[in-house]
Amino acid sequence: MKNKGFTLVELLVIISMIAVLSTLTFIDYGASNRSFELDRTAQKIAQDMRIVQQKSLSGLGTGEDINGWGIYFSVAGNDYSIYENNNITPCYDSEDSIIETIDISSNVEIENLKRDAVSLSNLSISFFPPDPTIYIENYPHGSEGSITIHLTSDESQKRMIKINNSGRIEITKL
Repeated sequence: MKNKGFTLVELLVIISMIAVLSTLTFIDYGASNRSFELDRTAQKIAQDMRIVQQKSLSGLGTGEDINGWGIYFSVAGNDYSIYENNNITPCYDSEDSIIETIDISSNVEIENLKRDAVSLSNLSISFFPPDPTIYIENYPHGSEGSITIHLTSDESQKRMIKINNSGRIEITKL
């Protein structure tokens, strides 16, 4: 008589192999999830820059004195603001209207802000219609702004979001 089943040893070996493979697969799940959160935050910042740029091109705003739109970053906070520029100053100031403040994930923080490789505590990127003219701080030509973010749990995991005066936005992994 032929036996067509599995032995207990064969079943235990198969179950052990499945357990080992599952452990290896899920052991790095937390790290990859945090890395995904860093990428998602970088993409969100770049997306908000593009939205602000589009709002400036549209010429629409909530106030009567709107001259343009901008996005304002600070190293001190774990957030950034989208604002309407209500005067001719091409960077954020107290006369401007904050439209929205976006909180950055608690697992991600702003490491540094730069304009042309010079570290800043605050970075303002303003878009003035109709072109739009893009000011990085007060510089309308030949400048580049960058925002570097990193994971709070692993500072070696970094992303840099760059924007130049022509409107090119780029995300790089550091």
